[in-house]
Amino acid sequence: MHRVTGQVSVAVGATRCAPSRDGGASVATGSFPLVLFVGGRQIDVSQYDSVCAHLASWGLVALMLPAGAITSTVQEEAAGVRAALDWALSTSSGLSGAIDTASVATAGHSSGGAAAVLAAALDARIGAVVGWDPVDASSHSIAPELMVGFTRPLAVLGETLDSSGGFQPCAPAADNFTQFFSAADGPALQVTLAGAAHMDFVDDRAACGFACSACQTGTADGAVVHSLARRTTVAFLRRHLLGEAAMDRWLTGAGMQADAAAGRLAFTSK
Repeated sequence: MHRVTGQVSVAVGATRCAPSRDGGASVATGSFPLVLFVGGRQIDVSQYDSVCAHLASWGLVALMLPAGAITSTVQEEAAGVRAALDWALSTSSGLSGAIDTASVATAGHSSGGAAAVLAAALDARIGAVVGWDPVDASSHSIAPELMVGFTRPLAVLGETLDSSGGFQPCAPAADNFTQFFSAADGPALQVTLAGAAHMDFVDDRAACGFACSACQTGTADGAVVHSLARRTTVAFLRRHLLGEAAMDRWLTGAGMQADAAAGRLAFTSK
């Protein structure tokens, strides 16, 4: 992995991770898929450092984008994702030579997952999307209104502990990951992580601050949640950006079926 930090053209601090063959001293030669990952609102982008490193270790260039301000809309965040893509593909990014422009994906957590979906709905350059417990809590609903005819491959991973209860559920059932799956024409994958909570996707929930403390506490082993989320994300992106059929084992095949039989998750696809 090669890692640098920098400023994208929309003046948002971003972390970049890319494949490396010399221990991280430089970006490896070659052309790799690009993933633009949007963090959850009020969550420091450093909470997704392990995701950045994991994506790079599997041959993907990762650009980790922080979410907008608490007053930002998902529409504004999606516009930021598209501006970040423009920048990543420009010579000023220092990454353009390492990016396969025909293999671009968006991903994100919470509101960032919704922004990733909306950016793909608006931008034909984006060929696949992964949402980690995406939440459609926006003044202008995305699912289903803005997903009419949405045929980009979509994977959503989520939980149900935060779907109800409390003053304001972090991932209310009427706006959660299942709504995005239902609105997509397909191909689409929905994975429900047993015992997980909305903030179990971040690297260190204890250090996450108020945004994490306001949500439910999951009962699942955090390391298992992280492993399943990262494995499914990489498998889905390599399957749909690079056409690697072997990845089906970890999407709907024996690997995923074994986790379902063990009670770690439930999944459905279309």
